[in-house]
Amino acid sequence: MQRPVVRFIGLDLGGVRGKTTAIAELAASAQGALVTRVALRAPDGPWTDETLATYLTAQDPATTAIAIDAPLTEHACGRCVRPACPGALACDDPAVVWLRAVNRAELSTVHSSARRANAPSSAVTLRTSADSSGRARLVPYAHRATEVTLVARGLWPVSRLGGANSPIAARARHLARRLSSVGFTLHQSLLEVSPQATITALFGARAARGRKRDADPWRTRAEILARLHDLSFAPSSRLAREEVLRNDHCFDAMISAYTAYCWAREGWTLPDQDADLLRADGWVWAPEPRTPPR
Repeated sequence: MQRPVVRFIGLDLGGVRGKTTAIAELAASAQGALVTRVALRAPDGPWTDETLATYLTAQDPATTAIAIDAPLTEHACGRCVRPACPGALACDDPAVVWLRAVNRAELSTVHSSARRANAPSSAVTLRTSADSSGRARLVPYAHRATEVTLVARGLWPVSRLGGANSPIAARARHLARRLSSVGFTLHQSLLEVSPQATITALFGARAARGRKRDADPWRTRAEILARLHDLSFAPSSRLAREEVLRNDHCFDAMISAYTAYCWAREGWTLPDQDADLLRADGWVWAPEPRTPPR
């Protein structure tokens, strides 16, 4: 199911001062995805809340998809409107029920599903959040189902669990509410993405780590760009390619926009199983793993 979206804006969201926030714009073309702009700063300064909201709310949600690499939904306890908590064991929220089921499952279940996805065991083990009985310990005030699913698929390290509580996540949810006022809808024209998950799925965990942490991340980014055969840079983008190779925020913004392009071109949909749960709890859009992590 291809979508009638022709522009894709990727956002690597940083802190409120905007100095580590970057955007990238892609356009759909006959040859694939065309990078038209990459910017670490707005024309009049950093990407502060108002500057960013003014720029994004001016876009057309009918033809534009915005992909943000930060949590756009809260965990179950953060969304709860009950005046009193019945406790995680008695709660009937679908996300809490889902987490309880995972907590009852042996860690080997998670490990085996990760091996089927060709993921390294170090990337998917939940041992750091397991109790003495050897069972996963996931809590509805810190974890979302989508994050646990990414870990089980081998697309995220376990250290990323619980990221929905960070200040950047709060900023992302605030921005999502601003965007909803002009018609951007979660899972339709507004997407939560993860550059790390996308790169891991396409090129392996080593490339995902190397884009930031290797002795020469420039080379890793260049190799990833060379392997994205359906992505090119428009002549009008000026020094966008150099900015993407030089700066990890610009690179992640571009990968976020490219993920949205793949979402539209390939017609990704929420998993049929637990689709209702994920609409509320959130979903990180990423490709299915195509390359064994190295």
